[in-house]
Amino acid sequence: MKSAIFRPVLPILLLASLALQPGCGRNDAESKAPAAKGAAEAVEEVPVRVAAAQRTAIQRKVEFVGSLAGVEQVTLSSEVEGTIEKIHADLGDPVRKGQVLLSVAADEFRFRKEQARAEAEQIAAKLGIASDAVTADIDGTSLVRKAVAEYENARTDLDRRRGLFGKNLIARKEVDDAEARYLVAEANVRAAREEANNLLATLRSKRAQLSLAEKKWRDTQVRSPIDGSVEARLVSAGEYVKVGTPMFRLVNDRPVRMLGEVPEFYAAALTPGLAVDLTVDSRPGKVYRGTLKRIAPSSNVANRAIQVEAFFPNPSQELKSGFFGKGAILLRVDRDGVAIPKQAVVTFAGIEKVFVVSAGTARERKVKLGDDLGDRVEVVEGVAAGDKLAVSNTGKLVEGAKVLVSAEEGR
Repeated sequence: MKSAIFRPVLPILLLASLALQPGCGRNDAESKAPAAKGAAEAVEEVPVRVAAAQRTAIQRKVEFVGSLAGVEQVTLSSEVEGTIEKIHADLGDPVRKGQVLLSVAADEFRFRKEQARAEAEQIAAKLGIASDAVTADIDGTSLVRKAVAEYENARTDLDRRRGLFGKNLIARKEVDDAEARYLVAEANVRAAREEANNLLATLRSKRAQLSLAEKKWRDTQVRSPIDGSVEARLVSAGEYVKVGTPMFRLVNDRPVRMLGEVPEFYAAALTPGLAVDLTVDSRPGKVYRGTLKRIAPSSNVANRAIQVEAFFPNPSQELKSGFFGKGAILLRVDRDGVAIPKQAVVTFAGIEKVFVVSAGTARERKVKLGDDLGDRVEVVEGVAAGDKLAVSNTGKLVEGAKVLVSAEEGR
């Protein structure tokens, strides 16, 4: 009897317990939902640092590259033929204009000089003038004076004999002989003048030869034509050189010059005297200031560029001829430029954008960038001076994202 009553009660209890279980599950989910929603809202606030877009003066410049060269570069060649006796300067030595760099054996040239001087003095002696006389009076030379004296004597003798003949004191033959001597003396005067002129011309030729011989003798002392330094020594002592043999390469690198090309688009803005900044790989971080010196009058049709030349003072000779340099011509200064930190710029698929932070919200803006200013960059469109830009965690930001400003840079 008891067992029959107990069996129906068990199924009823099991059904009651199963009916209660779904209700309990819904209540647990509903109780946890507000907590999960609050956690999600907390995650959406991205912590960022911001920086303001600043109004700044921006230097407009055009960049170019090129090699440095001395303001003067000379290959010094031999002007005489002979054996090198001594070398007085070598690679890297500073030299002054007129300084002796090399000596060629000079004995032969000295002998030629003395010979030319002796020949000139011999001609001067024939003319009866000083060996160093610059000009000569033809009628004052000994040759002409002698001929003129004989002519005057013959003319006087002819006049006297004509007088005697008129008085019938001498024969006609004596008058004829005197007249012949007079004509000969007159011709001798003309001949003496011509000979004196020839000797004078010969004297000038001998003096020119003497001057050339003296120059050749001086050329045995090879001198520097410029102030500068020895870039290369090309010969050695004891070597026989001919006329035109290269002996030294000299360079004047104070100042140095840089040749390069800039796009013809900037032609109207280029004027001599503009400031030029130079950087070289051997002095990282150092900028040398120079001046635009020359501008080509025409454009290169092959690349549509204009050649320019800039000079840079080089008192300490840090800049060497042959260095590769990067130049920037400073065209003008724009006072109303706007610059932003480079960290604020996000590039995606070729599009550059920034996130402007306002009232705890990030707003995406596309920007057009201008010149690189080092740690900042110019912005031409999309941002105004004073706008606050996110400069950290920009990869986590999207349009309308909530942000938590942790710090403001630039203060």
